[in-house]
Amino acid sequence: MKNKSAAAVYLHIPFCASKCLYCDFASYAGINHLMEPYLSALLAEINHAHPVAAADSIYMGGGTPSMLSPEMTAKIMSTVMERFRPIPSAEISIEANPESVTIERLERYLKIGFNRLSIGVQSFKDPMLKNLGRAHDSKKALEAFALARKAGFKNISIDLIYGLPGQSMADFADDLETAVSLAPEHLSAYQLTVEEDTPLWDMVENGSVKLPDDDVMLAMYEKAIAFLETKGYRHYEVSNFAKPEKECRHNMAYWLGEEFVGFGNGAHSFVNSCRYANPDEPEDYIYEIDTAGEAGVEILADEKDKVLDFLLMRLRLVGKKIPFKELNEKFFSKGSHIKPTREVGSDASLTGFGMVYSKALESIAKNKLAVVDSEGFNLTHKGMLFLDDVLMEFEKV
Repeated sequence: MKNKSAAAVYLHIPFCASKCLYCDFASYAGINHLMEPYLSALLAEINHAHPVAAADSIYMGGGTPSMLSPEMTAKIMSTVMERFRPIPSAEISIEANPESVTIERLERYLKIGFNRLSIGVQSFKDPMLKNLGRAHDSKKALEAFALARKAGFKNISIDLIYGLPGQSMADFADDLETAVSLAPEHLSAYQLTVEEDTPLWDMVENGSVKLPDDDVMLAMYEKAIAFLETKGYRHYEVSNFAKPEKECRHNMAYWLGEEFVGFGNGAHSFVNSCRYANPDEPEDYIYEIDTAGEAGVEILADEKDKVLDFLLMRLRLVGKKIPFKELNEKFFSKGSHIKPTREVGSDASLTGFGMVYSKALESIAKNKLAVVDSEGFNLTHKGMLFLDDVLMEFEKV
C-alpha cells in the first residue's frame, strides 16, 4: 500500500501460546520460530508507508501481542511513532492475555508509550475457560488486572464472551458482577460466534458441545445492557460499554467509516475510499514483504457492497442517527448505478439513498427495528438486538 495516511493505525501480532477452540482469527500457535522474520517484515512494511497525517490512535492486537519480548515491542512502536507521529492525546492500546502478563512487562509497556490495556478475560469461571480452550484460569485473570493497576494503567478494558458451552444466566451474571467489581474503564461483551473450520464448530456439529439456546443468549445480552448501564457504563456500540469519555477511539474509527491502516498478516486498511487486505498466513505475508516490499491487495467492491460495508459498521453505534445527507454525499453525489427495488413516489426527500433503499427503510420502520424520518434513520433497541435482520433488508436491494 503506497502513499497512504490514516488517523488510526493497527498492528497485528499473530503469535499465541495456544489456539482457542472458537478462534478463526489470523493467529497461530507453534510458530514462535517466525518471530524474528515476522518482526523484520512488519518493520519493513511500516517503513514502506508514507503517512501524511498524525495518528489519533494506535492499536496492537492479535493473537497475543504480549508474547513478544518487550524489546521487540519497543522496536515496533518506535518505528510506528516515527512514521505516524501520534498526536499528544493519542490512544495507544495493546492487547494482553492474562497468562502472559507480568508487572515488569506492564511497566515496560507504559514506558514504551502504551496508555490503554485490553485484557482478554472472556470469563471468570474456570469451567467456561476450559470449554473455550483458554490458557489462563480465573485467578490469573484477576491477578493480571491487579498487576495492570499496580503498574500504572489508568485505562483498562476487559473482554467477556457470553453464550458459552455450559454457561447459565447465573454464570454470566456472576461474570458481569466480577468484572464491574474491578472497575475497568471499558468492557466488551461479545456473543460467542461459532465459526466454520474451528474445533468448536466440529464439536457443536457432532453434538459433543451444546450452546445456550437463542432465548437465553438474548436474555444474557439484555442483562448486560441493563446491568452495566446501572453501573455507569454507557452502551455505545452493539458489544461495547464504557465509562464517560472512555470509548475505544480506535474502534470508533472503524465504526464511523474513517480511514485506518493495518500492518501485519491478516491486517486490513481503508484509505482513499479503498480497502486493502494482507495475506492471512504469516509465511505468505513475510514472503510478500521480502519480495515486493508490501503485501496489501485492494479488495474490489461495487457500489452496493460499499454501501453495505458502511452500514455494517455504522449501524453498530447505539443511538446514532445516520443522516441521508451523509449517505448521499458518500455514495450518490456523482450518481449511482444502484437501482431502486421498485418505483417510489414523487416525495422530494426520497432521493439518492432514500429512494434506492426505500423498501428496506419502510420494512425496518414497520417492524419497529428503526425510526425513520425525512433526515435519516437510527435503530431502536429491538433493531440493535436484531442487527443481522436489519442488514438483510438492505442486502435485498
